[in-house]
Amino acid sequence: MGELLGSLAFSLIIIALIAGAWAWITTLFRKGMMALLGFDRICVQQFETVLLYRNGRFERALNPGPHRIRTGSRQLVRIDLRPEVFRFKQGAVSADRFALNLIYVVRTQIIAPQASFESTQSYRDEVCMRLQSVVKAVCSRKTRLEIQMDHQTFSNSVQKAASQVFRSIGCECLTFELMQVDITGLAVELDNRRAGVAVHAPVAVGEKSAFAAM
Repeated sequence: MGELLGSLAFSLIIIALIAGAWAWITTLFRKGMMALLGFDRICVQQFETVLLYRNGRFERALNPGPHRIRTGSRQLVRIDLRPEVFRFKQGAVSADRFALNLIYVVRTQIIAPQASFESTQSYRDEVCMRLQSVVKAVCSRKTRLEIQMDHQTFSNSVQKAASQVFRSIGCECLTFELMQVDITGLAVELDNRRAGVAVHAPVAVGEKSAFAAM
């Protein structure tokens, strides 16, 4: 009985050694000698940057090409550096109080990968929000005719202002092109219409009794 248990234990040890050797050889052929020393191979594409965080702290940015990094408590974040195109349809008010509908196209690009990742949870949402705020601000400083008749000057003003606003999130406004401007009327008239609708809106029962009591 003892000899049987001994031979069984010996067989299990032999199987474990063979399995370990096979895993070692497989890793050697698949990942190379450095993988056996605790390194992993990372390939960074030409159009991206990879941010390396270790134990929750930023360590370095990996440039395009192959890299060997130690395995362990790490996080890899791939940041696409290719330009991105946004198309907007937005309402705004000119300096002479005309309500406008604008259609424009914007090209942006990440220039500071770490800032773009760490400064906001949603990079694209942040770009959209800031860009629309810039367009409203520029419209409020220009008249209807200035916006309608000179798209290029308006576009240049928005592009310059947007690039300054985007800097804190690691982005740059490459181009801004105003495609179309439609006039919907005077903003004062629109405000009066809204106020008129509010005045003529049906009054709730509780509000009627309150007026009657007065």
